[in-house]
Amino acid sequence: MPKKCHYVTDPTPDSVHISVINKMQRNRGAACLVTAVAALALLAAAQQPESQAPSAGAEIRSALSQFSAHYDMIAAKMGSDQALNLQERLYTDLGWMPDEPPAPGYTPAEWQNRITMEAHLDASIVSQAAAGRSAPVTATPGLSEHLVLSRVDGMLAPYALYVPANYAADPRLVVLLHGNPQTESALLGSRFFRDLADSTGTIIVAPYGRGIYDFAPPGGDEVYQVTDEIANAFHIPSDRVYLAGYSMGGFSVFKIGRLHPDRWRSVMAIAGAALGSEIDQVRMAFQHKQLFVVTGTADESIPTMYPQNTAFYLSGAGIATGLYIQRGGTHFIPTLWPMLQEAWHDMIAGRIRASAYPRGVASMRDTEPVGSDVPPGMRP
Repeated sequence: MPKKCHYVTDPTPDSVHISVINKMQRNRGAACLVTAVAALALLAAAQQPESQAPSAGAEIRSALSQFSAHYDMIAAKMGSDQALNLQERLYTDLGWMPDEPPAPGYTPAEWQNRITMEAHLDASIVSQAAAGRSAPVTATPGLSEHLVLSRVDGMLAPYALYVPANYAADPRLVVLLHGNPQTESALLGSRFFRDLADSTGTIIVAPYGRGIYDFAPPGGDEVYQVTDEIANAFHIPSDRVYLAGYSMGGFSVFKIGRLHPDRWRSVMAIAGAALGSEIDQVRMAFQHKQLFVVTGTADESIPTMYPQNTAFYLSGAGIATGLYIQRGGTHFIPTLWPMLQEAWHDMIAGRIRASAYPRGVASMRDTEPVGSDVPPGMRP
């Protein structure tokens, strides 16, 4: 099922327009209505204060204007559903970016920078789709957004790329899967994964997977296609490519990763787990891999028993598994930071420290926990 990308919980003028647009998804011939609704939303947004991130708000409004002007081209290149998904993403940005206070773990300057970067990434999807082609992938350090031309249906789909300034001549690549509701730009807009990349000289790419739950088709194929494109661009062999995921992405690594396990050096689940209904398939696929599981004991979205049971079972099955438990850690990345750093550095180094060896007996569950999504308003 397609997943929503709302981060605001209070009704706003934009969210009213979004609900109208969602209904229009059933009417492929509604381009003129999209333009009219966009104009109304832009008029409302122009009257909102931008004390927190004026440059971000201006860039998003400009992107919405460009979207309205080039809707037909964007819908033709991305598909009408994904075009409207992109428009909803921009409205959501405009709903929270102007007034959102810094999240824990950020200084005001870091938070401003995060908002500016995320706005730029999302706006750049519009300009690229309107042009009908992706921005070229280069070795220039920094954070950028690109589009992949799907080999399944020929549609353009976004992904975010981070190249650290200190990446080596023989770099490593981590393919990072986002949570729900979350976008690839929100995940890499967060400073924490970029800090991990900087500290290990590792390139990170985050596919959007069209926002489909668990990266179901064609999202999963796009994960592999994006992996191929970036690995080829930087001449990275498969024994230097890793798969990691956060929240929903931490469940998806066990679904997507097992399709072609030979493509991954190691796999990491952050606040995610394998389910009992798939654990035998996971065991067979990953029997020669290293697995890294990160969890917080106070996580109310993905209770720690899910990740811990995954680690207990796979370790008991003879798979090299590291379990990194953050005492008091919640679903919020900054609260997992000490253990996440240890797990990430161990994964890149190809080791599991003795303190991370799982010690327990598995009791697998067949279904995801009820609150398995990223909580509303949480921006890791």
